[in-house]
Amino acid sequence: MMSDSGLVALFEKKSSSFAISNFNLKDPVGDQILVKVAGCTICGSDVHTFLGRRSAQVPTVLGHEIAGRIVSFGPNNKRIDYSGNHLEIGTFVTWSVVANCDNCIYCKRGQPQKCDSNFKYGHKKHNPEDPWVGGLAEYILLVHGTKVFKIPEGLSLEVVCPANCTTATNVAAFRVAGNLAGKVVLIMGAGMLGVTACAMAKFYGAKLVIVCDTNEKRLLKACVFGADQSTLPAGLSDVVSNLTEGLGVDIIFELTGAPVAFENAFECIGIGGKIILVGSVFPSTPVGLPMEIVVRKLLSIVGVHNYVPEDLAKALDFLNQTRHLPWESLVGKWFNLSDVDLAFQLAQSPEYYRVGISGAMNH
Repeated sequence: MMSDSGLVALFEKKSSSFAISNFNLKDPVGDQILVKVAGCTICGSDVHTFLGRRSAQVPTVLGHEIAGRIVSFGPNNKRIDYSGNHLEIGTFVTWSVVANCDNCIYCKRGQPQKCDSNFKYGHKKHNPEDPWVGGLAEYILLVHGTKVFKIPEGLSLEVVCPANCTTATNVAAFRVAGNLAGKVVLIMGAGMLGVTACAMAKFYGAKLVIVCDTNEKRLLKACVFGADQSTLPAGLSDVVSNLTEGLGVDIIFELTGAPVAFENAFECIGIGGKIILVGSVFPSTPVGLPMEIVVRKLLSIVGVHNYVPEDLAKALDFLNQTRHLPWESLVGKWFNLSDVDLAFQLAQSPEYYRVGISGAMNH
């Protein structure tokens, strides 16, 4: 039995200080894996929870954009990752944000992120007996049903922490979008999701990538990651009309969750186009849906929430193949777990795409 202990940053109520607490470690049972957290970046959804925009069972341990190194295995673990790679103590890993059962109606439909007995890292109510449920901690316990992935050699913590949320969710959205070869794509939002989507659109063969955001600095960054044209919202419809000779774009990725962005999409989408909603992960004002336009333009509107394990496998491969891009620049600062309050203050600033909490690695 292990006698060590570790620290956890407990989130107890909105906009309040985190409680740093110490808990004992236990040996993993069954096929569980105990991981020492190397780092966890603060996702936009973590900020929404912190500010009370989305509900959470409290107290909880936030943080799901996590990477770490294996400390120990449960006796029944096969020590093989989702893709068939061998795992051992010390292996650098990440994992799907949702652990699923593989047997319920949603898992069998190919929707494991909606598993009716899902365990979602960074979203579970904290239990002092099993405290290792989120990334803002020194350790995390990977439970049965977790799809684990060995991280490609040489990818840095800055690159891989957002992989199991931002990058994998983008892969899911692009999977829904279908073949992008020769297509005109509009990315609405130039945050972490948006700049990643710009790079991915180019990677998957888009002919033209347009990005729209209210922040000019973020638009410049999006162009570094592959956008061909950037615009503020006020000029969006004119830019799209000029670049497409009035035909409109083929695919829109709405990544902001702002109702006005969704409403603006209908001026920009072309006949037979797809509008893919990804950013709407917190309650917002209902929007008016122009049903006639949906019908006459033969439009598809699709929601994407989280992803399936194969999307994370492809996300890691995508990051491995795009090492030439400045992914590290998207994580602005790293903090120790004891400075989590300051980290969440800075995570609200548009100056930073991500800030991180370091665990096993020093920054």
